[in-house]
Amino acid sequence: MLITTVDKLGRINAAPMSFVMPVEMDPPILAFSTGYEGDTYHNVGETGEFVVNLVTAEIKKQMYICSRSFPRGVNELEKAGLHWEPSEKVKPPRVVECPVNLECKLEWTHEGPEYVVVAGRVVAMNVRKGALKGGRLNVEQVKPLLHLSGKSFVIGDRAVEL
Repeated sequence: MLITTVDKLGRINAAPMSFVMPVEMDPPILAFSTGYEGDTYHNVGETGEFVVNLVTAEIKKQMYICSRSFPRGVNELEKAGLHWEPSEKVKPPRVVECPVNLECKLEWTHEGPEYVVVAGRVVAMNVRKGALKGGRLNVEQVKPLLHLSGKSFVIGDRAVEL
């Protein structure tokens, strides 16, 4: 997932996050884990908003560029050649190339010794046509990129029923 935020001056930040998960269905709440020193944590603290953008295999190289350490205030989306558009209900932008964008307002944080868990209520959702099939993510078409560890990823392109 690629988390987009803005600081109090409106400068865009984009950072890939490996540990993103739903924590509540009604109301929908998503959480992610991040470090204390990153722009993402500071920006969410300043604005109380973020967008979770689903990364696909198509943009894996651009997502990896966003993981580089740029100085505060540098727009990683611009450096990666990705495009953005205004969100409906929050200040951070949505990533155009991502088929699913979940706009969130901060609900709570849980501070650990080295990382913080940030949870936000989903206040708006943008889903590209064809990204859903039968009410679920159409993984055959979307091909979400899932992080294993380090530089290892899985391209999820099929669903199985147990």
